[in-house]
Amino acid sequence: METRPNAVLRFWFQDCRPHQWFRRNADFDTVVLDRFGKLTCSALNGELSHWEKHPTSALALVLMMDQFTRQIWRHEPKAFAGDPYALRLTRQAIAEGWLDEEPERVRRQFWLMPMLHSEELGVILDAISFMERWSDPATVAVADRNKTLIQRYGRYPQRNAALGRDSTKEELKFLKDWHSRGKHKRSQSHACDQCSSHGPIHYRIKITGQPNWQFACPSCWNKLQHQPGYQYGGTRKENRRERKRR
Repeated sequence: METRPNAVLRFWFQDCRPHQWFRRNADFDTVVLDRFGKLTCSALNGELSHWEKHPTSALALVLMMDQFTRQIWRHEPKAFAGDPYALRLTRQAIAEGWLDEEPERVRRQFWLMPMLHSEELGVILDAISFMERWSDPATVAVADRNKTLIQRYGRYPQRNAALGRDSTKEELKFLKDWHSRGKHKRSQSHACDQCSSHGPIHYRIKITGQPNWQFACPSCWNKLQHQPGYQYGGTRKENRRERKRR
């Protein structure tokens, strides 16, 4: 079991690829559980409060409370049990100036993620403002979509089943469409291992800095093919049968 904050940060930001952060994958969930399950439980129980005093260890707490909980207890109420704790740490980071001092955009993004996960409209509106300042346009777009959901339903209908909440007729219609769009998207596109963007074509490559085979979208491929140790391993295209239907 990992027990140090640097192990959490190294796992999330160095060992993992961006597409692993947000895709549902049972194997990845198991990895998080095996490596950080006990530590995440300790954090939920308030046993790591001394980590709150430094931005590095506090960010590790945010990752466990806001991300690892969702992988360890997926589809369970406990998946959201760390949200209030994580949000408090985010507000602390803003007040202490830790976000202003953080040079890496991806770390700023995960500092702000607890605000993005809130079901309070005011928090989401603040999140959009902070995301515009400290994150990237893609994450701002996610925040805008979350704002629309909260304005319409007052909550995230996707959480209803896990939290034991009854869905309204309007929410049931949304969930049906949402699941349908998810299946359609998965069947027609793949994700880039570098930037997580979806599209019909990805190139299988590896470079010295990433010795294992990875898939890259055309944009990332244009940059990576000039890196040391570049090797090309083929092109992955969308399902042929899907193309024939068009």
